[in-house]
Amino acid sequence: MKKLSQLLMSATLITGLVACDAQDAIDSTKQIPEKMNQTNSKMDGMLDAMKTTNKGVHDQSLLIPLENLLKEENYDTLAPVPFKLMPFGKKFAEAATSEELVELTYLWLKEVDEAMPAKGIDETTGEELPYSKTQIQRINTQKIAKLTALQIIAGFTPQSVVQEMIQNYVIGGSIEGGRRFEETTYSFLMMRTMFIRDVLLKESILSKSIDNVGKLEEAMKYIKKIDAIARLRFHDKIQFKSRGLVGFDGRQLPADEQPQEKFNRSTARRLWESLYDKASAQMKLEVRSVGTSPEEDQKLLENEKKRIQYNMQLIEQSLQYWKSLHLEESEY
Repeated sequence: MKKLSQLLMSATLITGLVACDAQDAIDSTKQIPEKMNQTNSKMDGMLDAMKTTNKGVHDQSLLIPLENLLKEENYDTLAPVPFKLMPFGKKFAEAATSEELVELTYLWLKEVDEAMPAKGIDETTGEELPYSKTQIQRINTQKIAKLTALQIIAGFTPQSVVQEMIQNYVIGGSIEGGRRFEETTYSFLMMRTMFIRDVLLKESILSKSIDNVGKLEEAMKYIKKIDAIARLRFHDKIQFKSRGLVGFDGRQLPADEQPQEKFNRSTARRLWESLYDKASAQMKLEVRSVGTSPEEDQKLLENEKKRIQYNMQLIEQSLQYWKSLHLEESEY
């Protein structure tokens, strides 16, 4: 009996403990949704704060280069290489979204074409005074600077963002506002071509000897971007026109004296041909004492040989592609 009583007491105690644990578990389970809600609320708050912070950082990364692109002190050298504007245009291009790029392009092109500063007023007669030659020169410089800045931005825009612009504003698809900036995108692509061709290639890498694999690959990187534009099915629609420059009489200059260009597919082929010819004639392959040992120097040379051979094959393939199309002479 004594043992039976002890067993019953033990069983009762265990049952009580189990019941307490079960009740604690039930109570804890009831608190889980509330705790999860609190956690989710905190997470939402953190995400909102991060979005605000990220937006601030993004806006700042655009604002600083934009301010410098608008400073007239950076306009003293705009051609053939806009040295002072290029660093800021590059920074802006690398930070901006496709939407921001196309909207800025639209806004600045419209401003160049249509905006003119207010004329002075004759205090005696109250009539407007004509622009002076100095004012005309400043007006045109500001307009050309904006067009130059747009070319820089277009030239340095990452290829993935350019593809997004084409998808959103030329192809259109089902996005809201698709094709709203179709003509603007054509202008953007033309200005991209102009900057890469005239500044990054002709005035830079192609103006020097293509005597090592690094220069070859750098030139190829830029030509590929123009080649990608030349292969677009709508290439014939790509063009850039401006009508904002004014003469000393204050009137817009004739159309043939305004900045303008229509895309020509021959650009890609001619650039590939130029690069191939220069590399074939100027490439230097020699052992250099740059490694930790003569053996490493030899390995570096062999690696460069392979890279050059591979890249020259890629250039030949591109040239074969353009030759195979048998385009009309007018397209070249």
